Amino acid sequence: MLKMHIELNNELIENDGYSIEMIWAELDAIFAESNCTKNIINNTAVVYESDSDKIKLQRDMIIINSKILNKSWFFRYAFKWTIYENNDNNSNSIAEVDGLAFVKKFKDPSKISGNLLWNNANIENKY
Repeated sequence: MLKMHIELNNELIENDGYSIEMIWAELDAIFAESNCTKNIINNTAVVYESDSDKIKLQRDMIIINSKILNKSWFFRYAFKWTIYENNDNNSNSIAEVDGLAFVKKFKDPSKISGNLLWNNANIENKY
């Protein structure tokens, strides 16, 4: 199981002259490649979810994270980017990673690979 909770700053997006719909469309396209479902929480937040086996889950994590990391606008407009994962084993606790906090440690997010993000993040177990 993989979930990513993303919340965007719509006011800042609009003030910069960009389309909120286009930003979400770009994110939707990234997650669609991994057959993730989209659950809209409100007009600023979405949870993308994938229910895949362990091998596919790890591949999806790397692909999704690397594509998000290459979107420089994401780090300007995202309020929240939380990653939840349990390696497709319901008996495991769910790991929670604050993607934005981790990336803020680096000056150039595009230099971080999805694998590095996942392996070196500060993981908190949830029960």
